[in-house]
Amino acid sequence: MPHPAFDRKTSGMTEGSSNERTADETVFECCDWLRDRESPRVRCYIEQENATTKRSLAHLAALRQELYEEIVDRVDLNRETVPVLHGGFEYCSRHEEDRSYPIHCRRPIHSPVEQIILDENLLADGKPYFVLACLCVSPDHRRCIFGIDTGGDERLSLVLKEFEGDKSVMTPVCGGAANGVAWANDSKTFFSLRLDERNRPFQVIRHQIVEGSISASLAFEERDQAFRLQIARTESGRFIIVTSWAHDTTELRYLSADEPTLPIRMLRPGQAGTEAYATHQGEHFYVIAKAGELGEKIIAVPIQEPMGSGAHTFLDARPGVEISYMQAFARHLVVCERQGGLCQLRIINMHDGASHLIALPEAVCSLYPEDNREFDSDTVRFGYDSLTTTYTVYDYNMADRHLEVRQRSSVRGYDRELYRSERILVSMPDGAEVPLSLLYRKGLKRDGSHPALLYGYGAYGYCIEPQFSSLRLSLLDRGFVYAIAHVRGGGELGRKWHEQGKGRLKHNSFRDFIACAEHLVQHGYTSPTRLAVMGESAGGLLAAAVINERPDLFAAVVVDGPFADVVNTLLDPALPFTISEWKEWGNPAEPADRSYLRSYSPYENVRRQDYPPILVLCSFSDPRVPYWEGIKWARRIRALSTSHRKVLINVRLDGGHEGVSDRFAQVHEWAFIYAFIVDCLAQTSGPGERGQCPG
Repeated sequence: MPHPAFDRKTSGMTEGSSNERTADETVFECCDWLRDRESPRVRCYIEQENATTKRSLAHLAALRQELYEEIVDRVDLNRETVPVLHGGFEYCSRHEEDRSYPIHCRRPIHSPVEQIILDENLLADGKPYFVLACLCVSPDHRRCIFGIDTGGDERLSLVLKEFEGDKSVMTPVCGGAANGVAWANDSKTFFSLRLDERNRPFQVIRHQIVEGSISASLAFEERDQAFRLQIARTESGRFIIVTSWAHDTTELRYLSADEPTLPIRMLRPGQAGTEAYATHQGEHFYVIAKAGELGEKIIAVPIQEPMGSGAHTFLDARPGVEISYMQAFARHLVVCERQGGLCQLRIINMHDGASHLIALPEAVCSLYPEDNREFDSDTVRFGYDSLTTTYTVYDYNMADRHLEVRQRSSVRGYDRELYRSERILVSMPDGAEVPLSLLYRKGLKRDGSHPALLYGYGAYGYCIEPQFSSLRLSLLDRGFVYAIAHVRGGGELGRKWHEQGKGRLKHNSFRDFIACAEHLVQHGYTSPTRLAVMGESAGGLLAAAVINERPDLFAAVVVDGPFADVVNTLLDPALPFTISEWKEWGNPAEPADRSYLRSYSPYENVRRQDYPPILVLCSFSDPRVPYWEGIKWARRIRALSTSHRKVLINVRLDGGHEGVSDRFAQVHEWAFIYAFIVDCLAQTSGPGERGQCPG
């Protein structure tokens, strides 16, 4: 029996109801038939939409090929990651020129002999979609566990691979697993996460290898449907941490990696509004925890009595400072901090508590945790890039403070001196200042003549980093301005920034985005007839809502997997993550939340007005945002738009939430998207005209 909160009849929220609009604006069609993935009618309809899009964009074939060749020619197709030292081996991954997926291998230290752990190309052979997840080598280096997704639905099949001299044996473990595996120290016990029917990781499964067979038993179950599980092994190798998390609440549990058959125990109970992350060093767990309005602090919790009264503050909270992540070493703790939207790395000496910041080449940059497997080391490896600096791998000696470049991504023909990046603060009427990142070729004349692409996300506290992408060069070299609006709802300026753009404050995200677009126009970077907008997933919601509100500001729109049918999706318990999503968006079974959600839901706010050309992308197997959301929104715009510009739909029949998996297919897709944008913006020939592109 359905819960009353989800029953569309009792809630009064059906796809055909809209008492708040005039009859002229209410063109809701019943699209329930689109939800039947097994229906031949649905498949036929999607193929027809894809064929229509292909015909409409056929005139861009040469441009797409040109863009594809540009992008591929910039990349070193033969590349290898920096070797990672771990237990007598050097582990690395490499791409070969004509192959779509990486090869994972290792070499004994001081030996040129290579052993292939996994060749993704062999595993992917004959599969239209393939993603490798949670590749995890056992502590004794004789086994590994990996997961594969061949449907795009993020339900993994786990496989055990055992190395026996020059030979190896692969054994299926289970299906329906989530991304996440942790080995116990006996190298015969490992833990995985099982998904429920809505793709929620809800059980920790203990697997034991005994005489060639693999047993499975339940180690822990999270029964609260608002929570999902994560699992990880601490850098020290002594503990396995199990995290139950919702969007603003975290509960931590632990298990000794030396005693894997014992029950999983509580480390830190969940508190509403408090998120946490834990690792281990010495005699303590170290937990990142929220400290009221001050931000975040790190507390030290004794491993002998974690639920006792011995916990104390290790690193106090500082106003405006957020902690992104931390990594533990035998003598140091590495803490990635964010202040004013800018990242920095703090090194803490665990002997005397002294700390220092790593001197980085640029203030506006992005930092990434690299693979640091050696706990007893004074060297931390991290990734670094910026809008103009290619991805760089650094090794930093935490004792003598020496910073060394280990690898810098090669981009053929790229000269960073030809490009300029800016970080602007856009003032809002309520006093907020929205960061706007810009990138363009030097010599730009701010006369409004340049095409521009504005990107945004603004949800879940997720940060859109000012990172490098060689893809953008194809736009920049055609005179484009590339812009990222770091709107409220994201985490660029900390938790408050997230809080100010979620729930019943979501309209702040849209106002911020519109203000950033207006800033680009008012300051001559572009004009409404040369400005395109793009958003993916929750960013697709952002772009779609903004287009409903201000279609006059934009000349082209691309949304990928847009969360466009907000109310109906949040009312449907059969869809993945619905209940847990209420903490971010609101519960439409509550009248006040329902009214607010309906005030911006893209599907429900399409109205009779001129819309620019629109390209809607989605994936048939996407478990996060169903394909029918974008389709419904596009169909309603077609019914109501007065501009008669094309609204095109392209559904990936072999793809997931992140799109296609083959690296060459990914480039083809970006060439497809960029060709659409370039062509739309090229159609304008005067300040008052809009392109009739495409078709």
